[in-house]
Amino acid sequence: MSRISEGAVSAAPRPLWRRPRVWVLGILALLAAWFVLTALLAGYHGYRTYTSAKATAAALSEGDSQAARDSIAAAQSNAAAARANLDGLPFAVFRVIPYVNTNLTAAEDLLDAAVHGLDAGAVVVNNYGEGPLVEGQRVNLTAVNNIEPHLAEVSAHVEQAQAAIADSPSQAAAPLREATQKVQRGLTDVQKGLQLWQDIGSDLPTLLGSETPQTYLVVFHNPAELYAGGGASLNVALVTFDDGQIEVGEKGAVSRDFFFGNPSVPWDPVAGGPYYATKNATDGFAWSNLHQDFRVAGEDMMRSWQANGGKHVDGVISLDAAALAAAVRVTGPIQSPLYGEITADNLIEKLFFEGYNEDPVAQAERQRINQELISQMLARMEGSGTQAASIARAIFSTAPGQHIRAYLSDGRHADALHKAGLDGAQPDPQPDRIAFYTQNQNASKVDIFQTRQLVHEVTLAADGSAQVTQTATVTNNAPAEGGSPLSDRIGYTTRWAFHWNITLLPEAAKDIQQSIETEDVKRDDKVYTDVDGRKAVRIGGWIPPGGHSTITVTYRLPAGTFGIDGNLAYRASVEHQLLVNDVALTVNVTGPSQPTPTEGNWSVDSNTATSQFAVTEPTTIGVRFGR
Repeated sequence: MSRISEGAVSAAPRPLWRRPRVWVLGILALLAAWFVLTALLAGYHGYRTYTSAKATAAALSEGDSQAARDSIAAAQSNAAAARANLDGLPFAVFRVIPYVNTNLTAAEDLLDAAVHGLDAGAVVVNNYGEGPLVEGQRVNLTAVNNIEPHLAEVSAHVEQAQAAIADSPSQAAAPLREATQKVQRGLTDVQKGLQLWQDIGSDLPTLLGSETPQTYLVVFHNPAELYAGGGASLNVALVTFDDGQIEVGEKGAVSRDFFFGNPSVPWDPVAGGPYYATKNATDGFAWSNLHQDFRVAGEDMMRSWQANGGKHVDGVISLDAAALAAAVRVTGPIQSPLYGEITADNLIEKLFFEGYNEDPVAQAERQRINQELISQMLARMEGSGTQAASIARAIFSTAPGQHIRAYLSDGRHADALHKAGLDGAQPDPQPDRIAFYTQNQNASKVDIFQTRQLVHEVTLAADGSAQVTQTATVTNNAPAEGGSPLSDRIGYTTRWAFHWNITLLPEAAKDIQQSIETEDVKRDDKVYTDVDGRKAVRIGGWIPPGGHSTITVTYRLPAGTFGIDGNLAYRASVEHQLLVNDVALTVNVTGPSQPTPTEGNWSVDSNTATSQFAVTEPTTIGVRFGR
């Protein structure tokens, strides 16, 4: 019998539970599962916070205070749960990883901002959700006078939310940065409202007629007939506040119900050339908003209104089609015997694209039905307090794009309206200016079809001077069929466009040249000085349906305008016209060295910076060269 050598027999394998590596791997797996589960819970609660916040906004728009309260409570609960998840042990373990820590910090800051924002919303809904500010057709002036403590509480919450956002790390992942920016924009809008109250709140009862009745001229602008200040003022309503009581008085089409035929009467506009005659202006009221800055146009509209025999008004409120569409979005569709169902999405198409083809009898019927639509919207504004508040919120949300603008008589509260973004101001003067406008001259209704591309080329020299070439391509996309015969170029139903093309320039512009490529050019070689002291030129031309015109303006800015010795700071104000189709703008700035963007979004190629964007509101852009 053979002997088995010592050690030849294999030792029995140890059980898995006695192996250290298995324990380590198991613990890591459990930690990973714990982390993933906690992350999923945090994500779920974060998503529920977002959806509940959206539901709150929808409920407020619909005037459903109880639904808003429930949504705020749900959002607050989910935000607290998500915050607790992020503070938990699994995330604390992984905070040693810098990138993870950065994103966790950003998420915590975002949730903290959301909590404070929701707390601010709760103050508003709990104190004013049932509409004590507006009861039926009366503003409760006692409630207005007692609002200050509640607004102070809201302001405190908003400041805490903004502080949380300010602490958020900028190196977080893109989705977190985008969400943070969205919250920040919302907080900025709320703060504008709070600032407006701070500046105007003490005088608000007076503006609502606590001492004497206050009447405001509400003007509806038609973008199918375009001017620098917006569409033609074809429909108006007079809204009076008497000790808080809201009454919509006379309303209708300007040329039918107020000043028949929109007559030419002498009046004294603030704006001169190139908008009006420098002496003895006689433009009708419908064309009294020609200046692009509503701080000027609002005063001009009041002057023209009274020159035509209109009653005294204490202010002017301008609304365009986009503001009306926002109101329809929260109140629901409007039924029309001519257009069918009008929604927020088809309002512009129904009221403008499909019109202006008819004979005079049909035109009169369309004008009557259009006025009925505006009357329906005004009636909704006169409805319940919650609905009126929802409509007001929807309309005011369009203020950044200047779809609502306001001017009070004698410039009252000009600073407050400016801070709130309601005064329709163009940007403050910069060394360069990008401001191109078209001004309808043939009473056509084709500007609704206009598209515009603007290219602004700047070459900077080391001494701070610049050579500028601006090229505007204006296309008339009106269909050739329908309306008047193509031989007719003037009136409601023509498909031809004729504009004064107005280019506003920096005050220091020299060697100004302009040209146009189009049919039947109308020249004006005068260099005008606008009411703000800056220069302007204009040139005209006809555009057939489907055609375009190209307007080129060149000028020079002197040495030192943008800096010296190659250390240059280029800045330009970008102005805004209320088009249906936003202007497509391209700005190319070439300098003596590689540029660094300072304001706006730019791409850089060698020593040229390029910015391309749709102009939806007034803005300022900038880029730096050198140190």
